[in-house]
Amino acid sequence: MTVVVIALVAALIVEKSRPSPPCPPAASWCPDGWIRIQGKCYYFSKAEGNWTYSQSFCSSHAASLAGIESPQELGSLLPYKGKLDHWIGLRKDTGQVWKWVNGTEFDHRFEIQGGPDCAFLDEDLNVISSSCSSLRKWICSRPDTPVKGEEHGVGGDS
Repeated sequence: MTVVVIALVAALIVEKSRPSPPCPPAASWCPDGWIRIQGKCYYFSKAEGNWTYSQSFCSSHAASLAGIESPQELGSLLPYKGKLDHWIGLRKDTGQVWKWVNGTEFDHRFEIQGGPDCAFLDEDLNVISSSCSSLRKWICSRPDTPVKGEEHGVGGDS
């Protein structure tokens, strides 16, 4: 019986000394409360704010108001149709051209309806412009990669 116990202890010691295999890389990484769509993480706010506040909120989470790079990306938001009335990252200064929050000029890949200076998506996925001081929900987006030192969860949006 003693021999069996010694053999079991020796086997456990050998097993414990083996290095653990590395964890496989995650296929997707988005903070809690964010949704992964086509390689990006999106956050759909529940709160409302003006355009500037909305962009500041996104920036505080290593993101920006959503940029729409293609009609396909716009279409990928279809599951949220009927729930949208959210700021996106497109605005213009009075008398200037439309620009994305990263400074890139808008290339007119879709129509912006209306006249004021900040853009939002409506329930039919139309891009509409409105006064930047209007209160709306917002959509943040960022690449689907971890941000060093960030905690999961967005917080502060109740």
